[in-house]
Amino acid sequence: MRYLNLGTIPAEASQAVYHALADLMTPDKPITLVTVSPDRPYVCVGYHQVASREIDRPYCEAAGIPVGRRMVGGGAVWLDYDQIFWHLIMPRQHLPVDTLYRKFLTAPVEAYRKMGIGAEHRPVNDIVVGPRKIGGTGANTMGEADVLVGSIMMDFDTQAMARVINVPSEKFRDKMVSSLEDYMTTVQRELGPRAPSREEATAALVEAFATLLGEPVMADELTPEERRRLDYYQKLLFDPAFVYRHEGYLQPGVKIKDGVHLLEGVAKAPGGLVRVVWRESEGRIDDIVIGGDFFVNPANGLETAEQRLRGAPSEMDALARALAEVWAELDIPGVTIDDVLAAFQAGRSIAPELVGE
Repeated sequence: MRYLNLGTIPAEASQAVYHALADLMTPDKPITLVTVSPDRPYVCVGYHQVASREIDRPYCEAAGIPVGRRMVGGGAVWLDYDQIFWHLIMPRQHLPVDTLYRKFLTAPVEAYRKMGIGAEHRPVNDIVVGPRKIGGTGANTMGEADVLVGSIMMDFDTQAMARVINVPSEKFRDKMVSSLEDYMTTVQRELGPRAPSREEATAALVEAFATLLGEPVMADELTPEERRRLDYYQKLLFDPAFVYRHEGYLQPGVKIKDGVHLLEGVAKAPGGLVRVVWRESEGRIDDIVIGGDFFVNPANGLETAEQRLRGAPSEMDALARALAEVWAELDIPGVTIDDVLAAFQAGRSIAPELVGE
């Protein structure tokens, strides 16, 4: 197992590194494990999220907090030095996403247990201690690589997380803080003065992955080619044009002109939040974005589905048939066609006077 201990690096690079390594992965290259932390806090949205819906962009810009978009699913997250990120990049395993989780999350679970924390894997992709989450993870296929990412949660700033998230009111934000404190935990919270150092926690994680893979650890550094790809991705992932790529979808229930409406609906599925923003023109889907904090394999699978849905009839039965043709090709744990249709139905209920016009 090739191991890159990158220590503390610029925030943008800490997110970009696994994208660069995945981009250069080939079937003959070794499995690579990275551990890294950012030199300053930042926010990262999931690949399928509509960023303007999820984060408070004006606040982040005024506070100088970088915002990026990763090419792995999941929700918007606050990331800082108190989290030790780990990235596992490997030649494609040709396995469903949930199988990747079951197979490889045993390593971070074991690392927590070595620290004295009774962690468990809770499907699809959470690591928990009792009722509290101590580690979110993500997985995706990128080119010829499978990528699994997560963090050792040494500590967590719930106030900062709640502040950067887009919420309807300050009362809601206060409730979010209390919810985060109720349902999240950290190494520091679990162990207090008995908490291991960052170096000890990192060593436990590396040992757990090496044992799982049955391979010796080969310490290494980034190659010149990897550094060039890293530079490319840290610019791309934090480019506002990429982060806010769906910014044109602003107001749900808007009548643009006669026969053309912009709608938005949200539904909660076992695999995560489903958000659909679409434009109807003369009874057909003129444009569409299907987003949310779920995980899709491969990452660009939804974009292909969206392209094939453009021009489809917007009537619900016809839409269900069109979805059935594209959904079977996607690997989305916990999200079914019915969940997407529920989001469409919710969007129509926001402005029922527009439906059937």
